[in-house]
Amino acid sequence: MEAATTVAWEGRFGDADLKIEIPPSGRIHAEWRTPAGSRQKVVDSIEQLERSVLFQLMVGANVRDEVREEIADAVALTLANRTPLPSDDPSQPRRPPRRKARPNQPPRRRTGGAASRGRRRH
Repeated sequence: MEAATTVAWEGRFGDADLKIEIPPSGRIHAEWRTPAGSRQKVVDSIEQLERSVLFQLMVGANVRDEVREEIADAVALTLANRTPLPSDDPSQPRRPPRRKARPNQPPRRRTGGAASRGRRRH
């Protein structure tokens, strides 16, 4: 079963129709329409959402700070309740990728080291 994108908040924010979604990756997708046109922004945190979207939309608009807090709380709640992707599971240790064998070539030999240090020429 694939996890679906969740709408964290949707509604009017000042002069904009704003929609905020959280996909399974956990990033925050904001999309809004104003009389000046449509825009979208993808951010990694609620702080980035506030700074790059909400505060920008609040400038020049008559929006109460309580509405901004409501949106931030809704996004935080959605992030907390989302089902993470299997690769995001912190209980699963991450392994570094294995190096591929070099076909048809002998293994590399190390040069230098302690064995060659004893045979210095003066």
